[in-house]
Amino acid sequence: MKQDELLARHHEVLKRLSWLPRKMIAVHGQDNVTEFVLHELCDAQCFNLDRAAFIVDNADFNCLKGVTGISRSEAMKEPNIWQASDRFSAHMQKSAFNQKVRGINRSSLKKDVSAQKDVIAMLAYDLGFKNHNFCSWDLKHANQGYLVFEKVDNDDVVNDEHLLNGLSLLSHCPIF
Repeated sequence: MKQDELLARHHEVLKRLSWLPRKMIAVHGQDNVTEFVLHELCDAQCFNLDRAAFIVDNADFNCLKGVTGISRSEAMKEPNIWQASDRFSAHMQKSAFNQKVRGINRSSLKKDVSAQKDVIAMLAYDLGFKNHNFCSWDLKHANQGYLVFEKVDNDDVVNDEHLLNGLSLLSHCPIF
């Protein structure tokens, strides 16, 4: 990628990330704000992820729980999900990948940190990932967030430095 293309790509990602809090406020009363945010983060103009699963680990309740999953193959053909929030929410309820992610419910990884990569790899396999990556970050209330994902283009490392900043926005979404 040429320097001006790299700068344009960075600019687009940062622009999208800066607009996300305002968009989150627009749907703040809905139970599935995480789905909206993750959908936006996966978009081709943002982190360009083919599939992503957001999972939360709560050691206090010894629980690892799937929160939401986005798959491009099941994407809604709506240009602006934020303006079609009811249709998007209904679409996500029918998404097989999202339901599979939401069905994850097992013991906390914090109880056995040495098994973290193995458990994430097993979950990725169960979810049908072919070439997964994952990252983790701290959430409120001493919880841990995990994102298991596949990029559209594995050579695209332009925005890897911004990924955790974008994912931290999921920390501000209610989890049901």
